[in-house]
Amino acid sequence: MMKQDSRVNVSVCLRPAAWGLLALACAGPALAGRPLSSDDAATADPGSCQLEGWGEKVGSSRALVLAPACGIVEGLEIDVDYTHPHPRDEIRGESGFAVKWAPKSWGLLTSAGQINFGLKAGVGFERPSDSGWRRNGQGLLGLATLVVNEDFALHANLGPHQDRASGLTGTALNLALVWVPSPMGLLFAEVQSNDRRSVFGGTQRTVGGLWWVTPDKLGLSLTVGQQAGSSQTQWTLGFGWYGLTAWEASP
Repeated sequence: MMKQDSRVNVSVCLRPAAWGLLALACAGPALAGRPLSSDDAATADPGSCQLEGWGEKVGSSRALVLAPACGIVEGLEIDVDYTHPHPRDEIRGESGFAVKWAPKSWGLLTSAGQINFGLKAGVGFERPSDSGWRRNGQGLLGLATLVVNEDFALHANLGPHQDRASGLTGTALNLALVWVPSPMGLLFAEVQSNDRRSVFGGTQRTVGGLWWVTPDKLGLSLTVGQQAGSSQTQWTLGFGWYGLTAWEASP
């Protein structure tokens, strides 16, 4: 799914607990991913992979994240991620696994532009300081991407996600606008919300951008965001390395 941009962190739909900790985030305008948290209705090319990593800071809490993804066959992608939080008093680590399905046949050409659709399902895990790894949630997202033109795209995600500890299920809604003012980078604004704020945290508003060090291969990203009801600002600084050949895909 990575031709000119970056990948999504799956934590929005897979690790609901992260909403309350750091609100973790799952230059072609049709694509989302890092530095966005909203996902796009597209997948990595078959046989290709990408590696994204970033650091996050909210107040005194910090986290380092690695999130590789690979295209398996046309329209099918596997995403994983690992988060190393600090401090590690309660949670020593978090991880997620997701499968995205976005066949090109689901695309639709309209007067407003090309609309692509997809689905993403996944599960999240955490490692408490006093025990081993355990499942902490799962989710399903419907994905839609509207490519208005070469410079603008809109992304929307909607679907249920469950918090295993409380047994409660909430509905996530992510909306993002991407602007590509130059082939060297992109800018975006997005909103992440849900209907279970007592469990998954308040609405998160984020802006940021990505700059290509090597076009279509290596990019650097910076974002700044804030959760409703909080005075603390979330900062992220990351990289994306794309177009890695994992194996020769069958014709």
